[in-house]
Amino acid sequence: MRKGRRRGWLPAVVLSFILSIFILESPAFAWNLKDWFQGEQSRETAIEPDLKMYARCEAIMLQVNEKNLQCPRNTFEIWKNIYDGQENTFAGDENGTQKITLDLGTEKMLAGVRFLPSAEEDADPNRCIGMRFLVSKDNKTFLEAAVAEPKDSGDLTAGWHELMFGGAGEYRYVRLEIPAGAKLAEVEWLEYPEWNYTQSSEKGKSDLHLRLYAYDAQKEMDARLVTAVYNYSGIMKNCYLSDQKFVPDTQTEIDLYIPGLVHELGDSYRITVWEEDGSPALAQPLQYRYSGATSDFSVSNLFSDNMMLQADKPLTVWGKAPAMSTVEVTLENVMGGKVAVQTQTGNGSDWEVELGSFSPGGQYTLTIRCGTQFKKFENIIFGDVWLCVGQSNMDYYMLGGEDTAAYLDSEQGKREVENSNIRLLNLWDKGIGGAGAPVNSLPIENDTPAWSEMNRDAANYCSAVGYYFAQGIEREYNIPVGILSAAVGDTEINRWIPFGETFGSFTSTDGGLYFNRVAPFSKLQIRGILMYQGEADQYRTHLTTEQYRDAMAGLVDYYRQIWGEDLPFYWAQLTRYKKDESMIREGQRLALAEIKEPKNAGIISLMDLYGEYEGGTGSCREDIHPHQKKEVAERFLRYAKRDVYGEPNIAVSGPVYESIKIIGDTAELTFTCTGNLTVLPKERYADKTTEKLIAQNGLDTSVPQEFEIAGRDGVFVRASAVIQGNKVLVHSDQVPEPVAVRYAWGAYPEMPNLTDSSGLPALAFCTQLPEEEVEKN
Repeated sequence: MRKGRRRGWLPAVVLSFILSIFILESPAFAWNLKDWFQGEQSRETAIEPDLKMYARCEAIMLQVNEKNLQCPRNTFEIWKNIYDGQENTFAGDENGTQKITLDLGTEKMLAGVRFLPSAEEDADPNRCIGMRFLVSKDNKTFLEAAVAEPKDSGDLTAGWHELMFGGAGEYRYVRLEIPAGAKLAEVEWLEYPEWNYTQSSEKGKSDLHLRLYAYDAQKEMDARLVTAVYNYSGIMKNCYLSDQKFVPDTQTEIDLYIPGLVHELGDSYRITVWEEDGSPALAQPLQYRYSGATSDFSVSNLFSDNMMLQADKPLTVWGKAPAMSTVEVTLENVMGGKVAVQTQTGNGSDWEVELGSFSPGGQYTLTIRCGTQFKKFENIIFGDVWLCVGQSNMDYYMLGGEDTAAYLDSEQGKREVENSNIRLLNLWDKGIGGAGAPVNSLPIENDTPAWSEMNRDAANYCSAVGYYFAQGIEREYNIPVGILSAAVGDTEINRWIPFGETFGSFTSTDGGLYFNRVAPFSKLQIRGILMYQGEADQYRTHLTTEQYRDAMAGLVDYYRQIWGEDLPFYWAQLTRYKKDESMIREGQRLALAEIKEPKNAGIISLMDLYGEYEGGTGSCREDIHPHQKKEVAERFLRYAKRDVYGEPNIAVSGPVYESIKIIGDTAELTFTCTGNLTVLPKERYADKTTEKLIAQNGLDTSVPQEFEIAGRDGVFVRASAVIQGNKVLVHSDQVPEPVAVRYAWGAYPEMPNLTDSSGLPALAFCTQLPEEEVEKN
């Protein structure tokens, strides 16, 4: 082992000179320090690394027992498997987040953690996303050291995952917070075993001991190590020089010893190696932080160039940084006006600032600095940001439908799609596996801008409903609009509600898409939410009407706890289809009456849409993903116009069923409606097949159709319907004592034609819960 020869401490005046060099963040230096070391003239040198160097980091090996492993009662035999060193033993729990705490026996200089998801066939690595790793000195106060998040894609892959902390810190206790459903094979906590501080003889000071290993020397060289010590503000405290000889094909151990340090949380050590001619031997400096088990500097990855921020609401910017860091956030417009706010991270990693509220429009640059590091985002504007969630009919992208793709290729589409006043953050096909617990980052690659201006490339995979909705607002009100496109096809409602949340008869057993596609937006102000979902709860989960009603109402209330109790929130009742989705449609309708705050909430009816007149692909009759997404967007837009954009008198829905009264052998239904009740022209609801049925059977298109009536036997039969103002009288000779009526029920009602002066279709409905009293037909 070759030990470096100490050269002593430099005077403070020299320290200031070194500071100007070593605070540089560039991975390659163009400095030649020959004039400093040897007094010769400086010259630039190309950087070709002649040496590699590291500090050893290794897994802590510890025999676990019931004394040092704290876990829920009677589960030790399960959870010990994650620390047994065997990759073929597994641990997990389906019943909720589990906290597993390990006592390391003594304080260790922790640097990171590795984990291995279970390789069992039924194990989903994505359930490990959101797993939290915490550390503590006293088993009382725990700091979050890392969160399991995928780095390169939206899903977590199989195999080992390593999470290095932003800095090292001395801790004795480590804790896992393991999401429900996550299965682990192994966890290894990583330490720097050869990094420690010993008490100095001088009061209040410590001596640093850190062993480094150099290898892959390209030539024999006599070099000089420069170790600069900085405090949490980036100000140099000390600088230390030592000489070292390096030889090819030999690993060199270097004992770095620095005495008399004022040892503080937030300190960092930057180590460089210089050859005799003043050129750097390392491609980039080694840097080690004693900042605790905290994170490197970062900004939430939903911030990017071209982003849209919500106007007229407080703007929050957030991220992570090493402990004791100062973060400055500046927002500047093109006219030179700016707002700047500073904050400190303290002992943890999280930082957050509020910059105030801003009017729609503008062109801004957002800059976030932490020491010598910074992030800069340009071409930012303020406007109205709408979140789009749900499954495939909201996820249905412009290029994916024949009708929407044809629009993009048309002269009109080419002209309209280029619009910098519309911005898009699109999560299409990213992180569709969800997460096991809430995460801070979106499932996108961190070097990929989250936002884009609306153009042809962006529109291709933009939600069609979101696109037409944004276009309508921007066109009519000249307000910039941002769309957060977060929907995922083939997803049940419980994937959008946090695991374990109970609303009446419904309890969520998943929550994965809420965790990685909604929770990351929770600090970002938005204008409102659009939701189109439900098909998967008919064909997979088979929720009852009551369960879906409670789930939908609970989801609205839960999201409003984040963004405000009267946040505009609109959802769609499912349209017609060859499979019967009536129970879900009814749950969607009834949810409106169950939410805590009815203001700024609404449901749109799609019962008149047929998708594609000729049938087949794109038709409601055959295709679960029908055309006519522009009509869907326009109906959502009516609610936005009423609640947000100052048109309180605009009609937002067709007739809404209010009550039933039995008069002899007739059921009298009362509706809330615009003007009087009437019927839709058949062109609105009739596709080619319906046209034939009307002609063949001589059906009367001038009277309400699709009403059914039932007696106490629960058998529904077709009924005649007569309009009287805001009422419909329903009767059948087969039911002398009616008790219930339903409208537009079943898979594909051919003639759902009830409307009012608004021209909008009535919602499908039943006068009582289908599961109660009246047996299913």
